[in-house]
Amino acid sequence: MNDNEPILTELRKISAWADMQRKATKWSLIALGIFLPAMMLVGVVMEHRFTKQIEDTTSSQKPDWYDVDQNVRHGDFEKAIRIGEELILKTPQYPDAHRRLAGAYLAAGKTEKAREHYAEAFRLFPSEENEKLLIAIDRRIKAETSKPDGAANGSQLIRAETNGASSATNSRR
Repeated sequence: MNDNEPILTELRKISAWADMQRKATKWSLIALGIFLPAMMLVGVVMEHRFTKQIEDTTSSQKPDWYDVDQNVRHGDFEKAIRIGEELILKTPQYPDAHRRLAGAYLAAGKTEKAREHYAEAFRLFPSEENEKLLIAIDRRIKAETSKPDGAANGSQLIRAETNGASSATNSRR
């Protein structure tokens, strides 16, 4: 039995080492199982805080002429006009402001208001470009008022063609 004693001692050492490794692995996995979800939770909370901070920062910024142009591009003409009117109250002597607001009114189909602001832009800064814009809007208004009701969208032509087609049908009968 003396011959087996060193072997048994060595086996006990190996077994103790294996038990220690199993315990270390077990506790490492438990810690990892707690640590990863906690870190994901912290990440979600931090992202929420960061997003809210960005929203607060952007919402607290005052609108400017870039916002007017962006809203016109996105088709939100009423918002563009509202922002433009607010801004024009702050800088009524700025010709480019009147030109931008006139563009928003024109995009919304409000040609008379567009003309007012184009005229004001020309009055404040009588440049060739402002003069051309004013002349163009005057021509457009004149063309719109000289057309009979419904002719702007071609409905008069359709009615005439329809009436001609119905009279031709009636003559065949």
